[in-house]
Amino acid sequence: MAERNQPSMKIAYLNKWLLLATCWFIASIYFLFFKASSNPVPIPQFDKICHFGLFFGQFWLLAKAYFSANITIPQRLFIITAIIWAAASETIQALFTTREGDIMDAIADLIGAALALWLAQQIQTARRNSSREKY
Repeated sequence: MAERNQPSMKIAYLNKWLLLATCWFIASIYFLFFKASSNPVPIPQFDKICHFGLFFGQFWLLAKAYFSANITIPQRLFIITAIIWAAASETIQALFTTREGDIMDAIADLIGAALALWLAQQIQTARRNSSREKY
């Protein structure tokens, strides 16, 4: 009986949030690599806000897939993934597109991912603590 429960735990995070994270990832590939770079609003460094938002959304949705299934968020794995994806995306932009790779964009990416993961961890911890405090 214990063996039956084990596979379901491995795929418990396969939910609507993971589907949304996958869609978000595909959209981010389009915006980072295939969409022409432009500044549609007169805000200096607007692209940094976009990079922050792309990574915040991506890692929020990934974390939400885990904490909505009551599975511990793999923080270390997600941070390593964010670092690799930020570096890879800027390198790809610099080498294979008309856009420029920018270390400040990578920093904005990592701040977005870190904030999303921190927020998700706070929510997961609060939910677990509140479920333990039943009267």
